[in-house]
Amino acid sequence: MTRIAVLHSSPQPTWSSRRLLKSLSELGAQPIYMLWSYTAASIGSDCPLRYRGKCLDVDAIIVRGLGRGLSVEKYLYRYAFLKTAESQGILVINPTDALFTARDKFTSLRILHQHGIPVPSTVATENPSDVLREVERLRKAVLKPITGSLGLGSFMVDDTDTAYYVVNLLLTLNQPIYVQEYIDKKDNRDIRVFVVDGKVIASIYRKAPQGYWKTNIARGAKALPASPSSEILETALRATSVLGLIYAGVDIIEYEGGHVVIEVNASPLWRGLQAATGVDPAKELAEAILRRVKK
Repeated sequence: MTRIAVLHSSPQPTWSSRRLLKSLSELGAQPIYMLWSYTAASIGSDCPLRYRGKCLDVDAIIVRGLGRGLSVEKYLYRYAFLKTAESQGILVINPTDALFTARDKFTSLRILHQHGIPVPSTVATENPSDVLREVERLRKAVLKPITGSLGLGSFMVDDTDTAYYVVNLLLTLNQPIYVQEYIDKKDNRDIRVFVVDGKVIASIYRKAPQGYWKTNIARGAKALPASPSSEILETALRATSVLGLIYAGVDIIEYEGGHVVIEVNASPLWRGLQAATGVDPAKELAEAILRRVKK
């Protein structure tokens, strides 16, 4: 029987992880929920990967969460663990290098830009003066961590005085600063396009609450079914492919005169998307993984 691990840092499986475990089981696989804190990798051993002290025997690992607020050391270990898995012929979804590239907001946008995919004007720096100059130039900007999710830790600023306080907060936390131009969203919404194995399976609008700018569902945005233009769908497919991802949630802002990709999420949540569209990404993803394992 095909054994598939779902890897996360949460002691209890999240809603999306539970859906994935269920879908894998229904398709005849043996799913295993794994916690990062019980993993181990070794060199010069008959057991290169271990889980809870025993040799890990799986055909694929689906990484549903790397964890938040990781130290550099933990970040490097989790990369090393997944690369060891790939070296042993275990399928890792999303692929390790692609997963870690997507986790780095600046690098992922730089790669998209180099491939002609529209992205917002963005600066990453440790220099407070550079941030203040960029905010002054843009007049309205978003300051956020270079890694992160769910809209946590993001600030919209439209003057250098406010930016000064946000910058000092981030520097106190020993964080580099990521400055992005603020783009007025059409109808105060963005588009989440869910891509699995080279196919768009569903799209939603994420509409921010009245008077609020964040469109993350975790921050109170409403999910509504969407039918984006073929141009936007093609952008989402290209962004996923360029970053080397098997599946992704691609976040796109429409504005007067065009659209931009603001982020490509390599471990997207989908509860809101499933409720709004009736599409079950867990089933689509499980089928895609099992197809790849059997190749």
